[in-house]
Amino acid sequence: MSNEQRTARESSLTHTVQNSLPGFVEACDAEVDEVILHQGAFAPDYQEDEYRLLGMAIKYAGLKHKNVRVVATE
Repeated sequence: MSNEQRTARESSLTHTVQNSLPGFVEACDAEVDEVILHQGAFAPDYQEDEYRLLGMAIKYAGLKHKNVRVVATE
């Protein structure tokens, strides 16, 4: 993959996450090492697009040099 392709994909990912998950973006912008996600926040009804968004959120956090921890409902 060329640098231009990588930049375009990263830009698309960033745009999607910023528009879909503004609270998550805010958490990633904070001065913390780790962002915590509640497992029920994504795909409570097992929707494919929510799984995709979860993956995008994790990738976005990595671009921001943040660890992601997923916590259970109980």
